[in-house]
Amino acid sequence: MVSDRELLRGPLYYVIVLLIIVLVFWRDSPIGIVSLSMMSGGDGFADIVGRRFGSLKLPFNKKKSWVGSAAMFISGFLLSALMLSYFSWLGYIHVSWDQALGKLVLVALAATVVECIPVTDVVDDNISVPLATMLVAFLLFGNTAN
Repeated sequence: MVSDRELLRGPLYYVIVLLIIVLVFWRDSPIGIVSLSMMSGGDGFADIVGRRFGSLKLPFNKKKSWVGSAAMFISGFLLSALMLSYFSWLGYIHVSWDQALGKLVLVALAATVVECIPVTDVVDDNISVPLATMLVAFLLFGNTAN
């Protein structure tokens, strides 16, 4: 049986990490935009799609499925691209799309890999995924979207 404490831990970590991302990066950094997108779109869809259609589990993590991981990658990438486009259109960031899309693929791949590794007993994926996303996005984008 899952305790109330365990049920609250995931959403609490999720909200705290999202709040930190917003406070640190706000809207003028591709790092913050991509991190929020990967957490809300990528991780959110991975859970929904994986629970519904994820009968074929990953060989190294029986709690995760191939279809959930695919949903994480695809939805995280698409939402990140959509949000970067939106904030670029608003003038908060300037995006060089010929480079940005390739970088987004790498960020989405890193987030997907971190989300599916079996370390949830050590660190919750609501912490590990955004931290990995922020790190990879920082390494790839720096503080600009070029």
